[in-house]
Amino acid sequence: MEKVLVSEPIHQDAVRLLETHFQVIQGSDTGHLNQEAHECAGILVRVARVDEAVMDALPKLRVIAKHGIGVDNIDVDAATARGIQVVNAPTANIHAVAEHTAALILALLKDVVVLDRATRSGKFDIRSNCLVKELRGKTVGLVGYGRIARLVHRKLSGFDARFIAYDPYMTQQQAENFGIQLLPLEILLTQADVVSLHTPLSADTYHLINAEMLAYMKPDAVLINASRGGVVDSEALYQALYSKKIAGAALDVFEPEPPQMDSKLWNLDNLIVTPHTAALSDAAMRAMGMDSAQGIVDTLTGKMPQYPVNHLVE
Repeated sequence: MEKVLVSEPIHQDAVRLLETHFQVIQGSDTGHLNQEAHECAGILVRVARVDEAVMDALPKLRVIAKHGIGVDNIDVDAATARGIQVVNAPTANIHAVAEHTAALILALLKDVVVLDRATRSGKFDIRSNCLVKELRGKTVGLVGYGRIARLVHRKLSGFDARFIAYDPYMTQQQAENFGIQLLPLEILLTQADVVSLHTPLSADTYHLINAEMLAYMKPDAVLINASRGGVVDSEALYQALYSKKIAGAALDVFEPEPPQMDSKLWNLDNLIVTPHTAALSDAAMRAMGMDSAQGIVDTLTGKMPQYPVNHLVE
């Protein structure tokens, strides 16, 4: 029976799916693989890195599955060169991330965290001099207009806001079909009251939001990042928040992760943070586990996986 390594905890339904086909090894760190792991034909990871060294240590490896969407912790090019299939679960957590993004947007506009802290500390009179904002009538700029961004658009559409998007991979015709106005990034940033990031991390998107881009934003605008930490230059963001060049931000992702305990960001009152939990809802955790596990099952049993990341040459 072939062996499959599950590097981090996943939903037990997904473990059981794998166990019906393979011998499952759980909890082996990809940085310190034991002899049993060396025999694995498949590996399922959440945030653990799978680089060339890991692949070379697993001579029988035929498939790498990502528990979620982003594969920036997997060297996809190295896998492709070795004939190793990479699969992911691109639709499993999209509702969870979209809902979390919507929650962060509303929390920023309504000053939920600031008002909570003030009320708990006896400053009830803050209600007399703190005017929160309505989403109604505001412009929401979506940077990247893939599955999650489209869900954010749909879930927030009842708030009577205007939506615009930047996506270099989308045509104007496609944008019109989705009912969204497509704009260059700089124009979007100058118009948006809310800027929400929905891009993968790549060479093209690393520090996409830097000091130059933040300078385009309105002083009363807010920024939300539930995509990847490296998309935002954190030092530039700190400076923009500290100097009130923008009104606020909410981050679910950081560079690096976990963030440093002594980060200057923690001193900011106009920042809301969550520990990369946007995708970790009850339903999403099961779906991510099941979809990534199914990708391993399909690949190792000779079927075409539903969600291939790379395309292998026969």
